Amino acid sequence: MPQRYSERAPFNDWWYWSECLVKRFRTMEELYREEGETDRAFEIGELAKKLKDNCMVPVEAIRKGMKTEEQKIEVKRLEEEAIYNAANMFRDVLFNFPFMSSSIQEFLGVKWDELKWDEDEEEVDEFGAPKKKKRRSSGDTRILELFWGPKARQDEGIRSGKVEDGGLPGILNNLMMAEKSSSNRQPTEYGQFVQAAANQQFLNVQKHEKAGVMVNFKPPGGI
Repeated sequence: MPQRYSERAPFNDWWYWSECLVKRFRTMEELYREEGETDRAFEIGELAKKLKDNCMVPVEAIRKGMKTEEQKIEVKRLEEEAIYNAANMFRDVLFNFPFMSSSIQEFLGVKWDELKWDEDEEEVDEFGAPKKKKRRSSGDTRILELFWGPKARQDEGIRSGKVEDGGLPGILNNLMMAEKSSSNRQPTEYGQFVQAAANQQFLNVQKHEKAGVMVNFKPPGGI
C-alpha cells in the first residue's frame, strides 16, 4: 500500500523521499548521457544535486552530534528549513513530472504502464537440483526501476508523473497535503533507518578519529 500522510511528516521522511527522487533522476541523467543528450543530462543532474544538497545540511549537523540543548534546537531549525526548501522543490517537480515522464518514455521508446517486474522463475538442472534463479524481465532493469522503483519498493518509481497514477508523484503529493495540517510532526516507519545510519556513522567517525584515521562516509542512500 502506498504511504498516506494524515499528519505532517518528520524530516527523515522528507530526506527518504528526496533520496528516492535523486536516485530516479540520476538514472535519467545516466540514460540521457549515454545517448549523447548532454543538455538534458546536465539539467536533470543539477536538479538531483539540488535535492540532495538541501537535506545534507541538517544531516551533517546530526552527524556532529546533538548532546546539548542548543545543538538539538539548531538541528530542528535546520530540519524545518530543509523541509520548507524541499516542499518548494517538490512543488515544482510535481508540476513538471508528467512532462518529465512522457519525455523520457518517448526518448526510450517505452510506455510506463506496459513495463513491470516479472516474478523470478526457478529452474532445475538435469539432476533435479535448483538452478540459480533468473529474472525473466527483459531489457534494462534501470528503466524498470525508473518507472516502478526497485522490485521490493514499487511506490518509488515515477510512473506517468501524474499524482493519480501513484508512485513517487502520489507520495510527494501526500507529503505536501499533510503540510497543510496543524499537527505536530509524527515519526513514521519511512526514513527512520537514515537517522539510525547517520548516528552510527557519527559514532564510527569518532572511533576512527580517536585512532588517528580520517574517514569520509557517504550519506545513507547515497549515489
